[in-house]
Amino acid sequence: MRKSGLFFFGLAAIILSLVIWGQSIPQMLAGFNPAASIELPAESAPSILDLTVDAEQLLNHVYAIAQPRYDPEQKAIARQYITAQLASYGVTTISQSYGLAETGSALEGANLIAEIPGSDSAAGAIVLGAHYDTISNSAGADDNGSAIAVLIEAARIFSAGPSTATLKLVFFDQEEQQTDGSGLLGSLAYTKSANATDIKGAVILDMVGYACRDAGCQRYPPRLPVQTLPQTGDFLAVLGLSTHTNLIGAFVLSAQKHWPLVLSLPIPERTLSLFPDLLRSDHAPFWDKNIPAVFVTDTANFRNPNYHTPRDLPVTLDASFLAGSAQHIVNAIAMLLNQLPPPPP
Repeated sequence: MRKSGLFFFGLAAIILSLVIWGQSIPQMLAGFNPAASIELPAESAPSILDLTVDAEQLLNHVYAIAQPRYDPEQKAIARQYITAQLASYGVTTISQSYGLAETGSALEGANLIAEIPGSDSAAGAIVLGAHYDTISNSAGADDNGSAIAVLIEAARIFSAGPSTATLKLVFFDQEEQQTDGSGLLGSLAYTKSANATDIKGAVILDMVGYACRDAGCQRYPPRLPVQTLPQTGDFLAVLGLSTHTNLIGAFVLSAQKHWPLVLSLPIPERTLSLFPDLLRSDHAPFWDKNIPAVFVTDTANFRNPNYHTPRDLPVTLDASFLAGSAQHIVNAIAMLLNQLPPPPP
């Protein structure tokens, strides 16, 4: 996750309308318990698919991928693992190499792209994306091994049967700050390519596996004018433009049924130029190209003390939170792929 200082999640909360499924945080906390088994309600699920995530496999993927992914050799090892896992589900990956012509940076990189075709070619595609690189000194278990694990698990689930729209799984390179000071290069190259022409929406993940449950462990910027924010870090944040209601709404049904809480932040587009920190992850190039996108995160350095350090290891992640986050994401993707409307507020 290419962020430091005032993480944009906090800035968003200052200027945006704070929504947690249309209800106040105390109302939501009053009747909520973690769920041991999480399933999308049958009436909203594609009948041919079992959408239940495998918590053990998620952790296995994190442990396998958790090593520095900064130099070309390290990143090649990560790509080999991702490619092999998707191939085991019958999903083929292609490499998108890019450089100066695509990004304006002399640094070269490579995205991994996989497609699971839908049953209706006119329905377009939904992107589920996450960066796979790290900073130089971190194993990147949360940043961004947790999200890589979710994409691999989504490949397993959605490869089992047809959805209406096509699912594009994209593993972005060079999201983190590079030696020349640039970043977000992989997503920039992707959104400029022909692969982005039929996208109806994108769900971008960056750190979705860390939770803290001690009062006060979830931090926010000072002078935040909202008094009812959670003091524990066991919610999943979903950030999107206020016009992207279908993408934000896709998380609502799952959020009403299952743990963890989902905190949604709809952003008025006119505020983006005032707060550049709102644009510091791989959703930003999608917004720049007017492609609807939401950003999903555990809030990074405002919760996780291991952010961008050698301590970002698999043992620090919360297995139940990671599984719950993954289930929300899979449920939302299923709704988007099958063009199911979210429930009324």
